Amino acid sequence: MTAVVLHRSGTGTLPPCPEWLAGLGRDPVLVTDVPGTGVPGAPAGYSEVRHVGRYASADAETTVLDLARHRTVTAVLALHPADQVRAGALRDALGLPGQTRDEALVLVDAVAAHALLGRAGVPVTERADVRRILDLYRAAHVWGYPLAVRRRRTPGREVVAVLRDETGLRAFARGGLTDGPVAAVPGLVVEPYGAQERHEGPGLPVTDAVPAVLPPDPGHPYVVEAVRRPGGAWRVDGVRYRPGDPRAQVRAQAAAAARAVEVA
Repeated sequence: MTAVVLHRSGTGTLPPCPEWLAGLGRDPVLVTDVPGTGVPGAPAGYSEVRHVGRYASADAETTVLDLARHRTVTAVLALHPADQVRAGALRDALGLPGQTRDEALVLVDAVAAHALLGRAGVPVTERADVRRILDLYRAAHVWGYPLAVRRRRTPGREVVAVLRDETGLRAFARGGLTDGPVAAVPGLVVEPYGAQERHEGPGLPVTDAVPAVLPPDPGHPYVVEAVRRPGGAWRVDGVRYRPGDPRAQVRAQAAAAARAVEVA
């Protein structure tokens, strides 16, 4: 049974997944863009290494799909949040057990998390997707100023701009949302901006309600963040992937797939 490991450059040292998968009956294959890993026999422990030059494109996914035509792929493993979304999509495409693409998106996408929790009745902060300039004006009409425009998928959801009034909104949107520092449309959200108290982790009724909606998964650990504005109630502000022990995560992802295969 082949376990495909996705690993992108710039995310630290290549993890020793063959060592971590010992005893699980997995034949590890590496798909990566790390320079030098395309050399036969390197790195040690992998039965095969597929080097993908354009890793950010769909080439990584098509490489895995090609592998599946020649090998019995039973697991796709990943540690980086973006790779976990890709791994979920590949599991969906190959009919493999484990975290799906939609489940992975919840841990990296601020809009997806709010949609899931909101449908389940968990109080969440105000937030809206931004695809057009009109979305900013709509947010100003509903919530007033100031507003924060953030990246929706980067760690910590980087603040792109604080819009304090209509003049600031016009200046920010001048030329359209595809220019300058906001080229990653539709990768933006808008929300009210202001002083607020923050809480991370369990201990509040609102944060303790999340595991019932998003069951804990040792292969994909997460943390819940809540905020409270002066005089207001606690609301969930985000659910994000929180890296833990990488060895434990890799083994948990592989073991989950193995258990599903055994049950079937």
